Amino acid sequence: MVAINRITRKKLGELLIEQGLLTDQQVQDTLRLQHQTGKLFGECLVENKLITEDKMVGVLVSQFGIPFLMPSAYKIPLELLEIFEPAMMRRYQFVPVDTIGSVLVIAIAGLLSEDIFKEIEAQTGCSLQVYLTRISEINAVLTAYGL
Repeated sequence: MVAINRITRKKLGELLIEQGLLTDQQVQDTLRLQHQTGKLFGECLVENKLITEDKMVGVLVSQFGIPFLMPSAYKIPLELLEIFEPAMMRRYQFVPVDTIGSVLVIAIAGLLSEDIFKEIEAQTGCSLQVYLTRISEINAVLTAYGL
């Protein structure tokens, strides 16, 4: 099971406020919107133009120490993409990129719950190697492959 550990104990919203990227009110409003829509926190921020994708990814990389990857730069085997329902990949903002033995490389645009990681591992029978990417990268890959 993949374990994503924070380098800092601070929550994403706290880091964004601390770095002067958002106000406390913007974080609270976004948390309410996230609760209403079921979307990821970062997705809500980017959609409402409160932060750019690049700044969001930069904060996540520094918070979790997960490397950045651009899945659109890779030729992803179609059989990997066909494992998952397109709606699932869009909802949870991830795409599989490659396999290395029994390890599945995935790119995520936000942080997924342990349950989602377990579901991905169960569907593939692989352990996961996780990279961060932009939401637009996820969408570009899914669109390019007609998903």
